[in-house]
Amino acid sequence: MVHEARRKFTTTPGTRDILPPESTRLRAVQAKIRERFRLFGFREVVTPVLEYAEVIEEPRLRDAAFKLFDTDNQTLLLRPEMTTPIARLVSRRLRNLPPPYKLSYVLPAYRRAGVGRGQNAELYQAGVEVVGSADPQADAEVISLLVDVLQSAGLEDFAVALGQRRFYGGYLKRAAPEAEARVLQALADKDLVEVDALSRSLPDAAAAGVREIPRLVGPASDAAILEAAARYAVGEAEPALENLRRVLEHLEAHGCLERIILDFGLIGRLGYYTGTVFEAYAAGLGFTLAGGGRYDDLLSRFELPLPATGFAISLERLLSVLPERGREPLLVLAGGGLRGTALAGELRGRGVPVLHLAEELAPDRAAEYARSVDAGWIAYPAGDELKLTRTGGEFEVVDVETAARQVLTG
Repeated sequence: MVHEARRKFTTTPGTRDILPPESTRLRAVQAKIRERFRLFGFREVVTPVLEYAEVIEEPRLRDAAFKLFDTDNQTLLLRPEMTTPIARLVSRRLRNLPPPYKLSYVLPAYRRAGVGRGQNAELYQAGVEVVGSADPQADAEVISLLVDVLQSAGLEDFAVALGQRRFYGGYLKRAAPEAEARVLQALADKDLVEVDALSRSLPDAAAAGVREIPRLVGPASDAAILEAAARYAVGEAEPALENLRRVLEHLEAHGCLERIILDFGLIGRLGYYTGTVFEAYAAGLGFTLAGGGRYDDLLSRFELPLPATGFAISLERLLSVLPERGREPLLVLAGGGLRGTALAGELRGRGVPVLHLAEELAPDRAAEYARSVDAGWIAYPAGDELKLTRTGGEFEVVDVETAARQVLTG
C-alpha cells in the first residue's frame, strides 16, 4: 500500500516534470523557432491531443500510441506524431482554400515506444508541413528552414543527411523485385548486416547494387557520389535521382549545401515517405535531432490527394546539445513594503524581471533564495535607490536606472 501511494505522486513512466532553468530554455527555444517559422511564411496550427484511431494508419505509430476509449466506446489515440493530424486538418478544414498550405506547429506528441529504455513518452516537437506542392523546391525549402532553425537556435556542429526513398526502391523494383519488401524493411531499420545477408540470395549484378547503394555516403558537394549513384539509375530510380539533383541545386541557392550529407541508404523509418527523406545529426548526440521527408500519398487517405513534405524537430534533444548560456537576468528584491512594491514596478517597466519578496530576508538568506530560483542579482530598497549585488557579491547603492542597466547587461 505504501508503494502504491508513493507511485500516485510520481510522474508516469516516460514522462517528467521540467523545472527552471530548463523550462525557461525550452520556452525560449520554442519562441525562437516560432519566429523563424513565421519569417518563412508558415502559419501555426494547433490540433487536438486526441485523434480517432482510424486517423493513424502507419503501423509503427499505431503500435506506439497510447490508446483509450470515449463515452461511445470509440478507440482514441494520443497523437503519436503531427504529420498525420495535420493531413487530416488540411483535408477537412482547408480543402476549399488554394494550395499550397504552409503550416507549422510547436506541440508535444506521445508514444509508448522506448519507455523504460531512456526515451520519453512525451515528445516536445516543432515542425512544418508543405501540402500541395510536388516541386523539388518545396523539399529544399523545408530542409533549408531546418538548417536555419538549428543555426538560429545556436547549434553549430550539425549536419543533415539527405536520401531518396524512390531511388533505392526503384532500383530494387527493376533489379530484384522479389526481395524489394524485405530489403526496404531491413534498410528502414538501418540493418546493413541484414541487407547484405539478403543480397546473397540475389544474382550477382543485382546483389552488387543492393549492397553498394546504401554505402554511397558523402558531402553533397562531392559530385563523385552522384556519379556513383547514376550507375544504378534504372527504371524509377532514374527520375528519383534527377529529383535529388534538383533539390541539391535549390539547397545550393539557399546557401546551405555545406550542411548536407548525401546518404543513399537513408529511406526513412515510416512507411508513408515516398521520395526525399532527411535527418539532422548533432555532434555528441547518439540519436537523430530532427527528421522529415516527402509523403505524397498520405493525403489520399483523407480524400484529398495532394503531395506534401515536412519535418519535425525533437526539442528536448536540441536543448541537450545547445551550448550552455549564462543565467537569465532575474533580480530578487527583498522587502521594502510599499516602497519595495513601487521599485519592483519601476524596474519591470525598464524590462528587468523582478521577483519581489514581502519578507525582509537577511543577506545570507536572500542569497540562498536567489540561488534556489537561479537569480543572478539581489537588491534591497534604500529610499529611492537600491542596494544591489550579484548573488554572493558585495552590495553597492545605485539608482534604478543604473540597477536596470547592470542587471540587463550583466
